[in-house]
Amino acid sequence: MTRGVQTPEEKVAEFRAHYLWSGNATESAKAVGIPDRTARDIVERLVEDPTFAADRRKLRVQALDELVSMRMRVARKALERYEEEGPEIPEGAEGVTIIDKRPDHGRLVMDAEKNAHNLAKMDDPERDQAGTKSVTIHITGPSDKSVEID
Repeated sequence: MTRGVQTPEEKVAEFRAHYLWSGNATESAKAVGIPDRTARDIVERLVEDPTFAADRRKLRVQALDELVSMRMRVARKALERYEEEGPEIPEGAEGVTIIDKRPDHGRLVMDAEKNAHNLAKMDDPERDQAGTKSVTIHITGPSDKSVEID
């Protein structure tokens, strides 16, 4: 686009749709054929648009749900492999290296469990209602004077 020329609304809408999914202004600019600087200007406007922010949140929730289901499929497969019998060593085998991948599969299962716990903490409805919690720290020094920090 030439400097000072208004970007057509169709191009802005096309950019918005692509940027909504990619989150990358440069990539989206190339995809729709507009200059990078124009894309950055559009992004500045989009960031302030509440409907765009709501659309991004919806996409993020959908993507998170999809990633959780993928992670669970990986965890199930890893658990199946973890529970399998270890590799058999043939009698009289010399110079044979056998790599047992079961510990790696066990780590995948444990990582999936940690992710599930963290996600449950994030989704806890009481978390939003509780708000910020006050923490009091008592610091004592060599003079035995106490200082409270809230």
